[in-house]
Amino acid sequence: MAEMQLNEIRVDPLTNRQEDPLSNRPEQGSKMAMSEIQGTSSQTNGRSLWLSGIMRGVEEAKTKQRYSGPMIPKVPDNLKDDENKECYEPSVVSIGPYHYKDRQNKLHEAEKLKVQMAREFVLYTKKDIEILYSEVAKVAENAKRFYEGCSLSCFDDEQFTRMMFLDGCFILQFIRGVMYNKLDMSDQQIILVKRDLLLLENQLPFSVLKSLMSLKNDGDDRGMEININDFLLLQILQQSDQRRPVWVLSWLVKGYLLLLLIYTSVIYPFHILQGSGDYFFISPLFGILVAGVIFVCKMVASLMRSLLCGNKWQAAKYHWPPHQEPAHILELLYSMFTRSQKEKHKQCLRSCCIHYLSECLGNLFPKSKPGKYGHNLYYSAKDLRKVGIHFKPSKTSTLTDVKFESSIFYGTLKIPSITIEKATKSMLLNLLAYETAAFLDDLWVTSYIRFIDSLIDDAEDVRVLRSNGILINYLGPDQEVADLFNQIGRSLEPNSNIVYNDVKRKINLSCDSIWKKWIAEWHQTYFSSPWAFIAFIAAAAGLVLTATQTYYTVYPYKS
Repeated sequence: MAEMQLNEIRVDPLTNRQEDPLSNRPEQGSKMAMSEIQGTSSQTNGRSLWLSGIMRGVEEAKTKQRYSGPMIPKVPDNLKDDENKECYEPSVVSIGPYHYKDRQNKLHEAEKLKVQMAREFVLYTKKDIEILYSEVAKVAENAKRFYEGCSLSCFDDEQFTRMMFLDGCFILQFIRGVMYNKLDMSDQQIILVKRDLLLLENQLPFSVLKSLMSLKNDGDDRGMEININDFLLLQILQQSDQRRPVWVLSWLVKGYLLLLLIYTSVIYPFHILQGSGDYFFISPLFGILVAGVIFVCKMVASLMRSLLCGNKWQAAKYHWPPHQEPAHILELLYSMFTRSQKEKHKQCLRSCCIHYLSECLGNLFPKSKPGKYGHNLYYSAKDLRKVGIHFKPSKTSTLTDVKFESSIFYGTLKIPSITIEKATKSMLLNLLAYETAAFLDDLWVTSYIRFIDSLIDDAEDVRVLRSNGILINYLGPDQEVADLFNQIGRSLEPNSNIVYNDVKRKINLSCDSIWKKWIAEWHQTYFSSPWAFIAFIAAAAGLVLTATQTYYTVYPYKS
């Protein structure tokens, strides 16, 4: 009996438990199986909820980081040091609630001017003032959400709407007056007002401006948008293509002299020694005439292209999409600085061959200091020029248009030009403050300032960039421009210029080319001035003539 009971005991291979057939009860086994299934299911559900909670927290944190807070925030306290504090405060006119208290003190004169300019704007729109005010009242409640709540505690609905109406009329009438030169203000006052309109804490919701201008254009607000775009393009960015013909002209002069050198030192002596000097087409006069015609044609073509096609892209590139609108004017300016220009660059066979030859030549010569291919820029503007890197202004003013192009003999760094004047420091700092407060992914303005700061050590670097059209200096001595960028650069984080890492890597790689350094030294020795170039032409012509004469002395020509 005992043996039979032992034999009947077996081990279940799925559960790894011993089962006794005599003591096995179906009801108890069924309950145990159900409890195990329920436990496994609840464990799986709990794990899924836990994992989804982690991902949901990430998405909520991202949404909160990007979109929480007012659309017109205050400048972060960490940016307001003693040296830059005044760059964030209005000097002439207060817009919005943040500096409303100053309207009774140092900004009192501007309040009188606001009433006058609001009256002129109403007359310009040819609408009843009650209708204009009612349009602003419709968007006033939504406009409150653009500001921090603590700054609105001293305003009731009527006071806030009046402030929006008066400030909105002032901004639009000022822009119109500047564009059509119809302002009864001094040049200094106009400069200070333009500065104050670009302060982060001095912004007005774009919807308020839109409501005022929509009545003027019978419900179409595109006229207002274009006026503001033109105001920012022409008055703030000050875009022009007047520097391009000067750059092209210098290279055309060198090309003309080079053609003349080749003709007079090679072709003409050869035909003279051949005894064919009676023909006009091989005379020096003919060579000068042909080279001159080529030079004049290229110069005229370059000038016509700059005059006719120089500014056509502006209105099309910066037209704000109809389904979107900026929160305020400073954001519109930021978009003009940072919006990518989607231009298709077709690589021709010539460019591909040049790139291939450049790589081949680079492999023939040793590297001077290998390993400097990181994300830091080790050379200033004057040092880059010494190693064969040329500077050229980009075709656009967008900060995304920073490029480095390498050829066989030299490299070209293209940087968007910027006008430096008294209000530039305030504008750059407020763009930095907007970029910081908005938690943007790509810090274009921060990276641009860090990049320019790395190129500028002293006044000589500013002179190099200014002579190539990168910096247009209306501020004063070049040292002041250097101090401006160096001072702003010191206040930025060390690793805050990541968007130009690829450009800096290419620059460092090009600087290690021995071949390009030799070419740069040769260019600076013989092409630095017209007299050095003329001396080089004379020496080359004399060398060619001497070699030709020696050849025909040894091997005389037989008629």
